[in-house]
Amino acid sequence: MIKKLLNRGIETWLNQSHSDEEFRENSFVFVALTILMLILSFFIYYNVFIDSYPVLATIQGTGVALCLAGYYFLKNRRSTRTAGILTVTIITTISLLFIIGSQNRELALAFCFITPVVAIFILGYKLGSFFSLINFAVVAYFCLTEMQNWQPVPFDSISFIHLAIIYFFLFSIAYFYDSGRRRTMRLLKESNLQLKTLSTTDVLTRLPNRLKMEELLLNSDEVKWIAMLDVDDFKSVNDTYGHDIGDHVLKVIAKQLANTIGDDGVVARWGGEEFLIAFYLSDINAIENKLMELQDKIAAKKFNFERNVTVSCGATPHQRHMHRTAFRRADEALYRAKASGKNCYKLDITAIGMEALQ
Repeated sequence: MIKKLLNRGIETWLNQSHSDEEFRENSFVFVALTILMLILSFFIYYNVFIDSYPVLATIQGTGVALCLAGYYFLKNRRSTRTAGILTVTIITTISLLFIIGSQNRELALAFCFITPVVAIFILGYKLGSFFSLINFAVVAYFCLTEMQNWQPVPFDSISFIHLAIIYFFLFSIAYFYDSGRRRTMRLLKESNLQLKTLSTTDVLTRLPNRLKMEELLLNSDEVKWIAMLDVDDFKSVNDTYGHDIGDHVLKVIAKQLANTIGDDGVVARWGGEEFLIAFYLSDINAIENKLMELQDKIAAKKFNFERNVTVSCGATPHQRHMHRTAFRRADEALYRAKASGKNCYKLDITAIGMEALQ
């Protein structure tokens, strides 16, 4: 619930949808800036009202000002890279100044661990590595030249506060990064599913297309018969009444085919005015009844022109390992139906076809 509210708040503030490609990166920088501002604000309060340390308070106030600049570049300029560089620069600079200024009092050296995690998450491994190496070089130099002057570090209340802040800062950044990555992967999966659906669906009729049907016929033993169906004299419909009317006729026929076949098979648009039906039925009488029912219902359809629309069919038994032969035989049966006066069906039952029915 909190995560959803946070995402909605960020979407509103950025005026950007969570499905946008840049949303994950922008929201990650936004969260990093916000966490950083909260931590700096706490230390400003601490160094002003509890343990008076004006120099540190001034440095931290400068950090807050730079965070506000980061917000500006993120929201108004849509410059995620600039906002990210500002965020990492603030974290690195203030951490180093605090470590050098305190000489590892109050467990200050622990703050050096923030930079490499945040820098690589926000800026990527190339620029992030650059910041990380600079940070390490400064810390290493300070340690090697000043370590002999350090006093033993007591683990007091402020040391525990520093430890807790660093721990939960890294935890928050890692959690948000991983949740954002998972959300991106989920969106990618949904997008791929949509693309797959589009690639296997006929745009006009919303039936499976030829690619989807061929995949079914090649990988399923459930298909016992196939039927090629062609709209009679469809070219004259387009020529006389226009392609919009022709498209309407195809959509009506497609819907009627799908409704009539139901769970007994799959209907696909094969191309143009041709459809292909894959029947799960094996009984020849059931196939003939379905074909007659289809032709009767389509012929009874009323369109916005005088003539009736009819279809011709050619059907044959199907075997998965010989589907090309079945296509050819169904097409030959369809040709015979056309030659017989149209609005009828023909069956092609050969030795191969009879074997498929066994």
